Amino acid sequence: MNEGYKKKSISELYALARGQLIGKYSVAIFVTVTISLINVLLSFLTSANTITSTATGYLTNLLITIIVDLLLGVVSYGQNVFYLNIARGKVAGISDIFSGFKGLIDKTILIRSVFTVVSFLALIPSILIHFNVIFIPVEYMFWANTAILGLQLLLLFLAGLYFGLSYYILSDHPDWSVPAILSESLMLMKKKKGRLTLVYLRAIPLFIVSFLACGVGILWFMPFFNALLADFYLDATSEEAYDPERPAPSDQGPTQNPSGSPTLDIRL
Repeated sequence: MNEGYKKKSISELYALARGQLIGKYSVAIFVTVTISLINVLLSFLTSANTITSTATGYLTNLLITIIVDLLLGVVSYGQNVFYLNIARGKVAGISDIFSGFKGLIDKTILIRSVFTVVSFLALIPSILIHFNVIFIPVEYMFWANTAILGLQLLLLFLAGLYFGLSYYILSDHPDWSVPAILSESLMLMKKKKGRLTLVYLRAIPLFIVSFLACGVGILWFMPFFNALLADFYLDATSEEAYDPERPAPSDQGPTQNPSGSPTLDIRL
């Protein structure tokens, strides 16, 4: 913990994220696309050849969805490692997104299980509706599904306010137990939940504009937002993030090529 560290404003965090990604967007976009393809592929495998009209098919599909969601935690961890390296001015490469497979599969899945359980709890009304335990007229089904989705997003958001820093902590302390990591996330987020909420709220207009730009803008928004969250973590731990406008000490900072610009490891 840096005793002399001065907490940054949200505007400063936004500026840091923008600066850190200059010259690195091609790799960051490739990481975003790769993770998206993994999500799409696993989602397809989840629903393939599963008949959800029967009770057995529905429950089987639900079980597969839960298992797939837990496995995605390994890739989500790697994504956080990638952006944490960028936030620190270190070499960041495609291989980072697979770092969770290097002896940390169990911990990444256990941390992900917190969010999976929360997501599942939000789906209980949907399950009850499916099995006619709760009757919803057809004309109100759209609103019921919308409400369930809203509940799921709200619960996941709240879980993120408390445990959203867990993967960053695991990256810095791979030898810690999962309970210790979750406890550390709770401690770091104490009195910072409102601040993180403001970070999210300020990003909403950017997300909307990016989405309206034929969806292509998302390829800019997602790397930026992930870099922003990594900078938020460093700020929460009072660690100075890499600032491209501030010269790094000779024994620290990013790996550089002869031209002086940061290099990126893009090996698969």
